[in-house]
Amino acid sequence: MKNRFTLLFLLILISSKMFSQENVELLSTFKPSNSDYSDIWGYVDENNREYAILGNYNGTYIIDVTDPQNPEQISFIDGPNSIWRDMKVHDKYAYVVTEGFGSGSGMQIIDLSNLPNSAVLVNTYNSTFTSAHNIFIDNGFAYVIGTSGVGGMHILDLSNPTNPVEKSYYTASGYIHDVYVWSDTVVVCAEDNYALVDVTDKSNPVKISQSVNLPGYAHSGWMTEDKKYFYGTDEFNQRDITIFNLEDKTTWEIAVGSWGYPQNTIIHNLFIDGDYAHISYYESGYVILNISDPENPIIAGYYDTYPQSNNSSYNGAWGCYPFLPSGNILVSDIQGGLFVLKFSPDDIKPQIEYSNNYFEVFNSNPVNISAKFIDDSEITESNLFYRTLIDDEIGNWQIIEGITQGKFGVYNFQIPGQEHLTKIEFYFAAKDNMNQVTTLPSGGEGLNPAGSVPPSEFFSYRVVIAGTPVINQLSHNFTDTTIVKGEKINFSVSAEDTTSLPIKYKWIKNDQTVSQKEDYTYSTTFVNPPVTDTVKLIITNDYKSIEKIYIINVEQTTTVKDEPAELKYELTQNYPNPFNPSTQIVFSVPSDGFVELKIYNLMGEEIKNLVSGVKAKGKYSVTFDAENLSSGIYIAQLRAESFIQTIKMNLIK
Repeated sequence: MKNRFTLLFLLILISSKMFSQENVELLSTFKPSNSDYSDIWGYVDENNREYAILGNYNGTYIIDVTDPQNPEQISFIDGPNSIWRDMKVHDKYAYVVTEGFGSGSGMQIIDLSNLPNSAVLVNTYNSTFTSAHNIFIDNGFAYVIGTSGVGGMHILDLSNPTNPVEKSYYTASGYIHDVYVWSDTVVVCAEDNYALVDVTDKSNPVKISQSVNLPGYAHSGWMTEDKKYFYGTDEFNQRDITIFNLEDKTTWEIAVGSWGYPQNTIIHNLFIDGDYAHISYYESGYVILNISDPENPIIAGYYDTYPQSNNSSYNGAWGCYPFLPSGNILVSDIQGGLFVLKFSPDDIKPQIEYSNNYFEVFNSNPVNISAKFIDDSEITESNLFYRTLIDDEIGNWQIIEGITQGKFGVYNFQIPGQEHLTKIEFYFAAKDNMNQVTTLPSGGEGLNPAGSVPPSEFFSYRVVIAGTPVINQLSHNFTDTTIVKGEKINFSVSAEDTTSLPIKYKWIKNDQTVSQKEDYTYSTTFVNPPVTDTVKLIITNDYKSIEKIYIINVEQTTTVKDEPAELKYELTQNYPNPFNPSTQIVFSVPSDGFVELKIYNLMGEEIKNLVSGVKAKGKYSVTFDAENLSSGIYIAQLRAESFIQTIKMNLIK
């Protein structure tokens, strides 16, 4: 699987609202109502007059667009109120479905045979469903999906166009949002995944295969002209487009895991005509991709029907229809109504994809960087420019020519290794066979060499060869001490970093940060009960750290009437717990004697022997270092004379 999934952050050279159109001309707009608009389809009559069939909250508009600069409303077909209204055409009839209820619900059948004079509603089919989300028509059969009930797929025979006959109701894929049909094969878009269904026998649909569940939503899609690739859209702004290779119908090979428009907008519907994918991209408007190389889509044009914003919201372009003989494009905009557009393909400038904006390198080795260079014809020059910044000294730009991997348009560049605390800024440049130059980040120019004039922004990384901080002074070196209530312990530390990185301090008491300075005062009060606290000191340069742990036992204040607390055999719970990679185990013995403290795994196998020998009366703290052990539950067992006690410890890495 050639998986270029969502980790590939697409950086293509179009700023969010710098331009509202490219290679697309606005011919006209038409907004007959202030209500919201939904989907759109086209129709051509026997005299080659062209029409838009436009969904609206209140019904369906039939609009003559033969003169694309002067659209003319012919008819309006009232229907159940709904923000969802979808339609397709068969013969001289339009079939309209909606999720609306009430009077007139069902699939409306509109007679278009009297155009350009009029269009009339001749029937409403509601025998097997009363509402539906979408419809697809192929070879005399209607596939109605997202219907009332389970939401599966109704297959209707349109041999009698005004009186459809249901052949079957397919429910094996659950709720179906949209379909694409060709050669008795259906791609069903079923929320979490896509599936292929064999409908050779219309009365007995059979599922062939199913894709894996994908992030986002299996919303809709279209097959390429050669029927090898399926472009699926998600509408949840996670994958945008996933491209599947379906040459083998039994396996859903992901050719491209995710392709996204550079703006943070939501994709809706996609249609393919020839080498171009035409997309309604909500707030980005109408977008066209050159898919002559189906695994490397290139932006070929766009027109922003909703220039107010570029947000991840459901405004703007709902649908588009790219199949009129004139080549004109029909777009439905939720707020703006009908847009009639003209797409004129032009030679496309090179485009560059790169996935990493800033990173750090922890050695002085050369750094390999890869980027993808795409063009509709030929990349003739691929460059990376870099410069170094050390303290306040900025170096000159150096150029590196890309080395191609031979496929997918990926070029490799190797930047020489640099010394500690060097910042490297870099950008890419590409030139095609038409001498068009693109840089990434955008804004650069220059032909000889391509990209010799840098952009204003750059990618960058920093070389950090960090050492371990060194302690110069530490006020206390004990690991375990006992104080009485009311006493204080003043801690202080001084450290330096031998690699010129800033030092940070952190004092942690029982898993709570209590100071981020060089000093910390541990204090107790007379009212607090006796306790054992753990104080940890962490000294770090953000790359390497050193730690010191103190166990502080706070005992009852002794008075004339007080009697000293008697020690007993005891194994207390380790701290911290869970831990990684080390933890403290505290135990006490009331008299001199032989003591064993061992660590076991859950299989009863001995892992470590921490204590094995004679211990004097007292309380002890032992460090269990699990650096070389895997995550899991471990058992600590204390044995002394006839006393045995165990605790469970949770190592999480």
